[in-house]
Amino acid sequence: MFKFKSLMGLAGLMAMAGHGFAAVNSVASLANPMENVGVGARALSMGSAFVGVADDSSALFWNPAGLGGMRDLEVALHHNSWLAGIIQETAIAALPLGFLGGFGASLNYVNYGTFNGYDVNGDQIDSYSANRYGFGLGWGKELMAGLSAGAALRGGMRTINDSNYTDIAMDFGALWAPVPVKNLRLGLAYSNLGTAIASYGQAAALRLGGSYGIELSRTNQLLLAASGSFEPQGVNRLQFGVEDTIHSFLALRLGYQANLADTQIQGLTGLTAGFGVLYEGFCLDYAYLPFGDLGAAQRISLGYKFGRTQKPS
Repeated sequence: MFKFKSLMGLAGLMAMAGHGFAAVNSVASLANPMENVGVGARALSMGSAFVGVADDSSALFWNPAGLGGMRDLEVALHHNSWLAGIIQETAIAALPLGFLGGFGASLNYVNYGTFNGYDVNGDQIDSYSANRYGFGLGWGKELMAGLSAGAALRGGMRTINDSNYTDIAMDFGALWAPVPVKNLRLGLAYSNLGTAIASYGQAAALRLGGSYGIELSRTNQLLLAASGSFEPQGVNRLQFGVEDTIHSFLALRLGYQANLADTQIQGLTGLTAGFGVLYEGFCLDYAYLPFGDLGAAQRISLGYKFGRTQKPS
């Protein structure tokens, strides 16, 4: 009975963790859909159009090729207050090692909350909790002028009542900055190529996108980004984002994520917004993501880049 209850709980979590809960029926049969939700307030506030940006430690989750462009040791903490009271905490460290490329590592924890338990007859029994502990290791390197590649290994253990489920997956990515076109970056990444969890396949996704930087003035830089996320058994999306950095101190961000399927969610959804405050190597980012009648998710990230001690201009 407990085994049955745990497996049914696992199925419920698969549905709940996807965009739009069970309204997006296609993700209800996939494992780890939250891996495709992404990490980092900055990226999320830009509509998740980050595969062609990937210029900070969160590249470990969006496009590991971006680790090859790291110039300073960077550490970051990311908090995600998601739907239905789900809480996610992630810590990332990224380290450049010269000709060896850049390396990244992460630890994360997800608390799915407490659920009512039912036996095979549908009668309610004791409630149970569910959580997941995970890790990530990544590497990226510039292979030739303007072209970088990378890979990441991620795994974790999910605990539901008295049962444990482990998983492991690989990500691959590439970044290309065409030499003749200044400030243009094109990115490609395939994520969650891995093992099944209790017969549930991984929520794999292919991301394609680019970004373009515009220097409006000496103290004002604009970053434009666009991408597409294609999930073989999930919901495909088009993503757009913009970041305006003023005096190297304040970053204002706006984005939009368009689902290419009817999620049956009513109300404001798809629009994302946030800001970042940068000073002496520190960066505090915030993102707000409305999901219509399902509620809203909020992201907070705190990072520090060692060696970045310049004052705002």
